[in-house]
Amino acid sequence: MRLSMANETSPDMTTIVYAHDGESLYDLFFLNHLVKGNCVYLLTFSDNSKSVPKGVRVRKMKEPLHPTISPLTGLNTYLGSFLRTIILKYHLSRISHDVLIGCGGLSYGFYSALSRVSHYVLFIWGSDVVVAPRRLPFRFMAKYSLKKAKVVLVDSQVQEEACIKLGCDPRKIVKFPWVDPRPVLRQIEKNADSQGKMEEAFREKQGWKRNDPIIISTRHHEPIYNLECLIEAIPLVTKQVEDARFLIIGKGSLTEKLKRKVRALGVEKNVVFLGWIPQDEIPKYLKMSTIYVTTSLSDGTSASLIEAMTCRLPVVVTDTPGNTEWIKDGSNGLIFTVRDSKALAEKILRLLRDEDLGNDLAVNAYKTVTEKCDWQRNSRLLDNLISSVVTLK
Repeated sequence: MRLSMANETSPDMTTIVYAHDGESLYDLFFLNHLVKGNCVYLLTFSDNSKSVPKGVRVRKMKEPLHPTISPLTGLNTYLGSFLRTIILKYHLSRISHDVLIGCGGLSYGFYSALSRVSHYVLFIWGSDVVVAPRRLPFRFMAKYSLKKAKVVLVDSQVQEEACIKLGCDPRKIVKFPWVDPRPVLRQIEKNADSQGKMEEAFREKQGWKRNDPIIISTRHHEPIYNLECLIEAIPLVTKQVEDARFLIIGKGSLTEKLKRKVRALGVEKNVVFLGWIPQDEIPKYLKMSTIYVTTSLSDGTSASLIEAMTCRLPVVVTDTPGNTEWIKDGSNGLIFTVRDSKALAEKILRLLRDEDLGNDLAVNAYKTVTEKCDWQRNSRLLDNLISSVVTLK
């Protein structure tokens, strides 16, 4: 039976279908905003939609293939996409909606494009247009998703340029950073009275001393984030600073492999894998840390990086266009060559030896965020984008 919205929403409400996993920081970020004043549905194939705020109506779609098969490998690239499109179209037909937001040009965005819905907005992830199109099947998928979308939303210059290179009409691209530092600042303020005790208890539990420096990573344990580079840098750092500690937050398909590598390198006492933690708790760990590191192979605007900068941490980042759009080497952070664990270790050691440099970088990093991340302005751009799609529907 077709779902009627008449008894559930105001006539003036916009009904938005947001198609994605509901697992990421970006999902939480956008859904938190969209659910204010709109009726929002999440359509997902994921069983782990943990980043979904109250008020969003979740519709779980049945994954047509075995869950251990990646959506982006082999036969699943083609067969899986068409099967998922059929399932997505079925669920869309049962929700009277005004706008469809498809996230990711190689997954939900591609399924949305194949569904031929005219009021379709594409949210582009960085790897969709920067990395994956180097392989022909993914290039076709990205180009098709971009072509069929009414509007394309990107978060960085490198993404915008990549979309245009793939044939996207620049007039339908909207660009702004997908970050709002205010919730992080509110969380820091909320934790201010308990931060010291929490840090003391955490260090005691790990057997870490009060002044042991902590190097933190908060990226997912997936190939694109290349945490193996960080693991390889650890013995190079601890050889010279024995009490350096490494706090690795998050999890993913490579978690166990990374743990094995830590054991093989003999640095277990210096490393803690904390696993996944709720987003609103991450500022606690950033505030107790000394240095933030990202070893990503590709990024647009990294929300994790902006979080660390908001927490006034000196940051060490890979030399990728998405990162260098935010970080100027030696001014508001340090940059190292992608995949170069020796260079990463040298940057970390430089900060551990020069506290004044770290303080200066942290101050400038925070200043960069406050100047560039104007969510009040950017949220109006998002709202206008949604309204324009509804009008043109």
